[in-house]
Amino acid sequence: MRSFHGLAGALAVVAALIQCQVATPAPRRDGPSTYFSVIQPILEQRCLGCHGAEKGKGGLRMHTPLALLAGGESGAAFVAGDAAASEIVRRMRLGLDDPDHMPPDDKPQPSAAEVAAIEAWIAAGASFEARLEGLESQASASPAATIPLASEAQLAALRNELVHVQPVARGEAGLWIDFAAVAARTDDALALRLLEPLREQTVELSLARSRIGRATLELLATMPNLRRLDLRNTQLDDSALAALGRPRALEELIVVRTRVGDASLAQLEALPALRRLYAWNAGLSAQGLARLRARANLWVDAGDVPDAAVTEVEAPPKFSSDAAVPDAPPASPTSAAVNTLCPVSGKPVQALCTLVHDGRVIAFCCEVCLAEFKRDPSRFVVKTP
Repeated sequence: MRSFHGLAGALAVVAALIQCQVATPAPRRDGPSTYFSVIQPILEQRCLGCHGAEKGKGGLRMHTPLALLAGGESGAAFVAGDAAASEIVRRMRLGLDDPDHMPPDDKPQPSAAEVAAIEAWIAAGASFEARLEGLESQASASPAATIPLASEAQLAALRNELVHVQPVARGEAGLWIDFAAVAARTDDALALRLLEPLREQTVELSLARSRIGRATLELLATMPNLRRLDLRNTQLDDSALAALGRPRALEELIVVRTRVGDASLAQLEALPALRRLYAWNAGLSAQGLARLRARANLWVDAGDVPDAAVTEVEAPPKFSSDAAVPDAPPASPTSAAVNTLCPVSGKPVQALCTLVHDGRVIAFCCEVCLAEFKRDPSRFVVKTP
């Protein structure tokens, strides 16, 4: 999000203020306005790290109403009364792989409920004074407001089994839980024992390469705040996926290398918050993928659409420390890699260009591709064995 300068900026501010005055309903006097009770807390959690009092990326600051009204280099941040025409909404609705998406894809993302709240506030006139009943109730149902803190004993139970666990963001009670280190021995019994006490706290969960089945999916269906679920390389099929039901907060689902097929189309279409589906080498047909892609606001990556052609690549930097050690035997780190083709470019991999991800060595054809992978591993890790 960027801000604008000069006369155009001043005119946009005046126009926004006029719209706010015209479209704003009469404020209630029995509590704080919807902006201060609902919208400002969302902005504080998701935006102020780059657009606050101390840092105004792209010239945009959002820490006060006046700062928000001033907009940025891209123009006004919002158009009161028209959420669809508002830059802040457009940026949040872009795909994670889009460079203009906000917040950046390496930052905690707003939930579907938070995005909907901002859209509703703008559509209602973007008043900084009015209190809107519908949004007040939506705020009380917001995951960020209702997730209780996990106990130290619950967290220790995961760590004692070598399961990775950490908050999804600093100061938040929601958890990112990853079974990668113990995937080979993770079955329904272990998953249920560790996850049942953390139903409310689980926000991002990876059970990739595990041996879980229908019983675990039935538990996941009861998780009210589950936003991201990675089930790649499991024995998941249509019957098991049916047990997942329709979790209300699930925004990203990974079913790469599973047996999920067209029998699950209706269920996938009905997931209310689903925005990203990764389905490489799953059982979905070309017709099924086309049907899913026809759903509004759903991005589907099945590996069937070629990446855009690279028109120019900056040469990788060379450092004096890269020089070979005299009389040293040649290194061959790619011998331990799980892949022979670069997951980013598809070209043969090169020695001395590897990293460790989820306990596996992944090789690349060049430093440029390695850097691209590190920026967003979820886009490319599905292309590795």
